[in-house]
Amino acid sequence: MAKHPYFPLDLELPGFVPNIIPYETILTVFFGSSALVVIFMFLLTGRFKYLSSVERLWAGWWMVTGIIHFVIEGTVVANANFYKDTTGNILNEIWKEYAKADSRYATRDAFIVQMEGVTAFIWGPICFAIVYGILHRKAWRFTAMLLVSLGQLYGDVLYYLTCFHIGVEKHTRPEPLYFWGYFVGANAIWIVVPVTCIIYCARHVNSAVAATG
Repeated sequence: MAKHPYFPLDLELPGFVPNIIPYETILTVFFGSSALVVIFMFLLTGRFKYLSSVERLWAGWWMVTGIIHFVIEGTVVANANFYKDTTGNILNEIWKEYAKADSRYATRDAFIVQMEGVTAFIWGPICFAIVYGILHRKAWRFTAMLLVSLGQLYGDVLYYLTCFHIGVEKHTRPEPLYFWGYFVGANAIWIVVPVTCIIYCARHVNSAVAATG
């Protein structure tokens, strides 16, 4: 049986199979695909002449975050044995790599599974609805954007807090790539962007209320 790279090193993961795809390729596929989705959406929404550039960027964000939530995060919820995969499936490879930053995904930590379940199967579909709402300028789009952004922010804050409460060194490798790159950097995206979105939506809602007196 191959020895896994996850912390703690004495963690038992019967049937573990190391990454088949190099981490450079995994990162290129993940971030490259995400960028392509945003670019594609920005170009596609150019057909909607009444949308501002900011609205078109938001459409791109909600499409890519919806795909990440529903497809990628949905995979880790549905597949408890991702670390045993021998096929080189890119979704399983992503989680084999990310688990180096947080082995709780491999051990099926209760908080992780439930939090990711909500993110994947509740926030994910709503993200796609938000894209529709933005494209057709539905009045409810701001409410939906606020709701999901608050949910993302709350989930990410709890993710960090539970990790540090337990002791980050217990399940996160100390190398900069895994701690600063994956654990801190990648997750921080879902703090920075949701906060930005909350401010954006609040301003529009406040302006609308002020206009009605």
